[in-house]
Amino acid sequence: MRKTIALAFTAVLISSAYADQGGFTNSGGTLSGGTTVANPPGTLQIAGGTLTFTSSDGSLAIAATFTTSSTTVSCSGGGRGRPVTCWYTFSGTFSGTLTANAATQAINGTTRQVYAKSGAVAGGSTGYNSAYTPFYFSNSGQILRSDDLDGANLVSYGTQGSDVGQFYGAYGIGLDAAGRIYVADTYNARVVRIDDMAGTNWTSFGTYGSDLGQFNNPSGISIDPAGRIYVMDTGNNRLVRMDDLSGTNWTEMSGIGSGVGQFAQYAAPAAFDASGRIYVADTGNRRIVRMDDMNGTNWTALTQSPPIGMYIYSFGSPVGVAVDGSGRIYVADASVVVRVDDMTGANWTSIRLGSGATPHSIAVDASGMVLVGGGGAQIVDNMAGVLTSSSDLTAGYGPYYVFGATPVAVPSPRPSAIKFSPALLTFSQNVGTTSPAQTITITSFGGAQLNGLSVSASAGFSETDNCPSVLAPGSHCAVSISFTPVDTSTVTGSVTVNDDSGNQGSIQLVPLSGTGTLPPPPPPPPPPPDD
Repeated sequence: MRKTIALAFTAVLISSAYADQGGFTNSGGTLSGGTTVANPPGTLQIAGGTLTFTSSDGSLAIAATFTTSSTTVSCSGGGRGRPVTCWYTFSGTFSGTLTANAATQAINGTTRQVYAKSGAVAGGSTGYNSAYTPFYFSNSGQILRSDDLDGANLVSYGTQGSDVGQFYGAYGIGLDAAGRIYVADTYNARVVRIDDMAGTNWTSFGTYGSDLGQFNNPSGISIDPAGRIYVMDTGNNRLVRMDDLSGTNWTEMSGIGSGVGQFAQYAAPAAFDASGRIYVADTGNRRIVRMDDMNGTNWTALTQSPPIGMYIYSFGSPVGVAVDGSGRIYVADASVVVRVDDMTGANWTSIRLGSGATPHSIAVDASGMVLVGGGGAQIVDNMAGVLTSSSDLTAGYGPYYVFGATPVAVPSPRPSAIKFSPALLTFSQNVGTTSPAQTITITSFGGAQLNGLSVSASAGFSETDNCPSVLAPGSHCAVSISFTPVDTSTVTGSVTVNDDSGNQGSIQLVPLSGTGTLPPPPPPPPPPPDD
């Protein structure tokens, strides 16, 4: 994103929050004593590694613990007897619970606060998201689905190739209203639809070429509100629309240039608003385009912001566009995400992504959660902060993070969800002795409590736990596992967890492996002393 000097002034406003993604700004007071939030009215407090917020009417409350935090100091003034003024910036990521109208769910979030040495708060912003954040992404030969940024309950489908159940460059993923999964199988020059992550009802369409029913490196796919399929046929420099995977009513828009009905270097999937209008990130022309239909009716382009203070901001390299349920437009632009209210650029605001981020895809789910892909998975917290995927999730999958362009249909309220850390345990212990205990943490991270929770371990292993039968959202319990080998063989088993979590079913298994070892032989006796 680039900026140029402007002469007028326009205020930037923070918009209202979603039920599952929200945020607020604050000012006045102190962090530890409480600082005032205007909308929703309430008090935010940050002290002792915790963050709490309580609305004035008691309908909304956040109770969270910081997972990371840092404070930086900045100073100005000094010299020639002038005073030095310093201020502090506190930044942190947190996890905890959100209680809204007596319903509780697990959340993650970020906050950034600026305050004086005295503790007086100049201002700050906080954003939060449901901890249950399912999304889809891909590498070249697979598509994957995870329940959160840490890779909880990660499932994959596909291998590299060109047969059924195989992809070669699965660079675009979209979802329809029924939750069916569409893949732009780039180097196989086809598009694929499956009902679920087991590959049920595999259907494909397309061959290599430039005629009707043919593609050349299709890179993006998305589904509009009417269920029609849009494909960014990048190698043929065209956007294709069809009613179904038989190619019915094949329609295309093509043309390279900067005029109406023309694009330059566009590869990301099209996005749609509630009215079905089409949005395209026209990367080469550094603009976002909206049109009513594939004829280019009411073609509108956005290249820059209105004046904001002394500056006008321009898109530098817009590589993806998404539209939320309120019609606000999100743009992945180089290393930032830009949000505007409409195609006039009203209330243009931006947030910088994590260090080294190179986004190439963006999507907004049904709750308004903004997902950004490219070299890692990131969530933008109501334009207040950025949550980044763990290294365990990103390792091994390269840069090809592509999210469903159609909002993911997430049940409301959020279902119960469970995850385990670590996901397996390995023991090595001397025969006839008992190993030190290793701990598995069980976390409830959905929007409903886990019921009927019980834990057991298979033969060869012993377990103790502090898990209640009901585990509330955002809470966790610990399971301690020990291993006592009877010989030097390797024993495999599992911890069995019963519950009613909505994402995994009633029984989950955490693998266990233990190997018996022999103690080292005693040292030889010392030689006899010399006479």
